[in-house]
Amino acid sequence: MLKRVVTLGLTGALAAAAMTASTAAASSHREAPLISNDPVADLADTFMWVDQKDPSKINLLMTANPLENPADAPNYYGFGQNVRYQFNIDNNGDARTDITYRVTFRTHVRNKGTFLYNIPGNPVTSLNDPGLNVYQTYNVDRLNYGRRGRLIGTVHLAKNQLTVPNNVGPASMPDYPQLVKFGTKSLGGGAGKVWAGQTDDPFFIGLGDIGDSLQVKPRGTAKDSLGGMNVQALALQVPKSRVVKEGHPTIGMYAETERQAFTNELSGKGRGDWVQIERLGNPLVNEVLIPLGQKDHWNHVDPRSDGQFDQFFLAPQLAAALGDTHTPRNDILAILETGLPGLNKTGSIHAELLRLNTSIAPTAPGKESPLGVLGGDLAGFPNGRRPLDDVTDIELQALAGATDTPAIPNSVSDGVQRNDESFETLFPYLAIAQSGTAGIHQVPTP
Repeated sequence: MLKRVVTLGLTGALAAAAMTASTAAASSHREAPLISNDPVADLADTFMWVDQKDPSKINLLMTANPLENPADAPNYYGFGQNVRYQFNIDNNGDARTDITYRVTFRTHVRNKGTFLYNIPGNPVTSLNDPGLNVYQTYNVDRLNYGRRGRLIGTVHLAKNQLTVPNNVGPASMPDYPQLVKFGTKSLGGGAGKVWAGQTDDPFFIGLGDIGDSLQVKPRGTAKDSLGGMNVQALALQVPKSRVVKEGHPTIGMYAETERQAFTNELSGKGRGDWVQIERLGNPLVNEVLIPLGQKDHWNHVDPRSDGQFDQFFLAPQLAAALGDTHTPRNDILAILETGLPGLNKTGSIHAELLRLNTSIAPTAPGKESPLGVLGGDLAGFPNGRRPLDDVTDIELQALAGATDTPAIPNSVSDGVQRNDESFETLFPYLAIAQSGTAGIHQVPTP
């Protein structure tokens, strides 16, 4: 019998909140109270950038299930079985979704009579290795929408693809970097490629100091609060021609997770409408701009309706705490809700989206500025977002008034400028997941 609860034992408040919010289709780690109780559906980060090796391609990436402890045996991590993970793309500037890439997952257990994630004495050397007791498969669909958000077609791009498992340790997975390479799969019909599995958490931030009375630190003096932790990552690389509309080089994107309103905790089967339970566009928006009383509501609202939140962008509390008290902050509103004129403006509708001007050429590897546009690198955040972009410093400096005072970029920082692990140079461009065995860092196979 279907219980009137959401999967994983969340209270009916989550479903009720979702059903009363917009039913159409940001943030980062633990940004709102309700979603923090549903980690597999909790989005951590989104990225979108023009590929540096092949500028005809665009990379879309989201991470979920934040704060994964690599050594958390025996119940390791994965994507939610009853969750829809979606990249929603607006390609004509009306703040409505025109294209959705939807990914759904299924968990498989070979031997339910053991507590083990993988079987000792059977090193895992492939994604379908029988020594891997628990594994996940996934499907990828593309949904196309017409006028006023009407669904006009669905294309199935991939079915029953295997995820990259958790990095248990070298005794269980003697060449984990090779498993990472096996995870890249082609999408049907020349639609690009996909990768899903565990990676090192690509977000870097001195969160403890910011949380301790909003302390800002000299550059390079704080500890990466997320160092040593992993996430579940989902990456797509798609041809620019498949998502960009002629005459509209700038696209907007937000990631979204959905659940059915009522779900049986034991069977996982649900009923009722699929409802948005979290969304994520630009980093740190829900954490530091949206007040506590509005955070859960924000997660359930379609970005097209974001005009109701304008007051929090025009008079951000964090800006005042950093010493910039002038209002209205039309610069912050433009950066996050409309895009910047001459860079990545999509239109006049206020919608918090990650925006990317696909006509701007990517910066050559090694020449990028982690400060993105503030550092003179127009291919970086807030024009899209690359994993190396120091989004915390960029946003802190913008809130402190960097758009008016050029000296500010050298004076405001969270103290952390790079990820704890180096990013890979091959798709999906994230660092290898931390090992469950303390002190072990496997080197990728040449």
